[in-house]
Amino acid sequence: MASRSQLRLIFMQFSSITFGMAAIYSLYIINKSGGLIYYKDYGSSGRMDTNDSLRVASLWHSMHAISQQLSPVSGCTGIELLQADTFDLHCFQSLTGTKFFVVCEPGTQHMESLLKFSYELYTDYVLKNPFYEMEMPIRCELFDINLAQAVQKDRVAFLGR
Repeated sequence: MASRSQLRLIFMQFSSITFGMAAIYSLYIINKSGGLIYYKDYGSSGRMDTNDSLRVASLWHSMHAISQQLSPVSGCTGIELLQADTFDLHCFQSLTGTKFFVVCEPGTQHMESLLKFSYELYTDYVLKNPFYEMEMPIRCELFDINLAQAVQKDRVAFLGR
């Protein structure tokens, strides 16, 4: 896994690439049991209600688990990229089984780096929060603020907090 300084360097190298609000539709975090613990909509044209976002998370968790079992490749960790005509879905699964996935415009690049950085923010602001209970929905203002900066590609978020 890349270190924090390596991830910052990656984002600095791609300063001409924007992860603007239009490119990323939504970001989800799913616990190891398949429960949606975080959902953020970044201005997609049709906002989903809570039930729809729960269905998407549950469906993705199921597809991810099935793909792990059906893969002919040993040690497969599941689907990392799903490409469709109208969107791409990039997924990162941590060693603990927590899944981070982002739905974005087709062809949006470097989402893997964004997901890994989101995981770092999760470990820094959510898991180290003494009031957070594992596997429960995330309600952490510092996580929200730093994640919004990352999605907007605010360089301050990558050059040091």
